[in-house]
Amino acid sequence: MRMAIVGAGTGGTKLIDLFSKMREVDIRCVVDRNGQAGGMSLAKSLGIRTIADIGNIPDEVDIIIEATGNTRVLEVLLETYGGRKRIIQSDVAALLISVVDQQVDITNRLNYQLEQIADISEKLHKGMNYFVSVTKDLLDINQQLVSASEESKKFILQTDEMTRAVNKITQQIKILGLNANIEAARAGEHGKGFSVVATEVQKMSDTTSEFASQISGLLQSLGKENERIAEEVSKLDYIASEQEKTTDGMKEIVNTLKSI
Repeated sequence: MRMAIVGAGTGGTKLIDLFSKMREVDIRCVVDRNGQAGGMSLAKSLGIRTIADIGNIPDEVDIIIEATGNTRVLEVLLETYGGRKRIIQSDVAALLISVVDQQVDITNRLNYQLEQIADISEKLHKGMNYFVSVTKDLLDINQQLVSASEESKKFILQTDEMTRAVNKITQQIKILGLNANIEAARAGEHGKGFSVVATEVQKMSDTTSEFASQISGLLQSLGKENERIAEEVSKLDYIASEQEKTTDGMKEIVNTLKSI
């Protein structure tokens, strides 16, 4: 389709820009008496022939678009080329220009929205990377808590065994003190001093037994607290696992947005 555009003002410039991008359209010339018009400059930059005289439109042109809106220009075109070429009047050209303006506006809006999406996606991507990092740290801390809980259990078991051993020794000392008191009583006057020592040994045995009982109670409380911590750690592990799944899902969404 070989075309000539008459009028290089605002409307003509938009038509040149539109049709120059269409492979099926060949703009053979742009006509305007004002060589400094915007459309003339655009045509020259695109390598399109520019003409000042309306009567010099090439014979090979099939379609002439009248883009000036000037009634006299249209009359001259009809008189000169009406029987040989197809002439599109300015009202149709204006409709084409309106379509072009809408297309440009839609394109600009789409580009703006795409830029906004890209910006939001980038921010989401950074946020998700941080969230992933925090989740990994949370998992590491959870593993450390689990390890500490296991070590605490071992310590409690070992301490409990030591407490039982102390209780056993205490009972033996108490029996020894009791036997010493019996022997001191048999010794009569000579065994009074030894009796005092035996009594003190028994008292020490009772005190040690009391301390051992208190330690045992503390260990039981510590064991219960350790069990509670283990339960909380288990919950934390579940939460961290769910966070990781959520993070992976959100990362897929962000990557999808970035690929748009």
